[in-house]
Amino acid sequence: MKVLGTLIRVFIERDAMDETIKFYEELYQTSCTQRGYYEVLNLELAIVDKAVIIAGDAASRKVFESARATLLVDSIQDAMNELQQRGAVCLTKPKRTPGSWIMLMQHPDGLIAEYVERIS
Repeated sequence: MKVLGTLIRVFIERDAMDETIKFYEELYQTSCTQRGYYEVLNLELAIVDKAVIIAGDAASRKVFESARATLLVDSIQDAMNELQQRGAVCLTKPKRTPGSWIMLMQHPDGLIAEYVERIS
């Protein structure tokens, strides 16, 4: 497993998405590189540089708000295996979304992190 990057997580109501994207575009001085609605999760996500913006109602966001970081990895399966060997606990098995594989892991120190493998 190789960690390709780490993103901060920003949770908002869906009607604040455009305004929030604009804020982070101005902050990072770059454009939003990815935006999409994930029907299975009932969430809209956008990525602006090192920020992942997660929009939806409180019920849809609840399980994801427990995670304090998003780590982008080259292989979700390798990440799960390696993390479990190091004492992490898999909270959600890898799940396919339209543009990625995702899972939640709890590290031995208690940190809950979302792991993401982007796919084309």
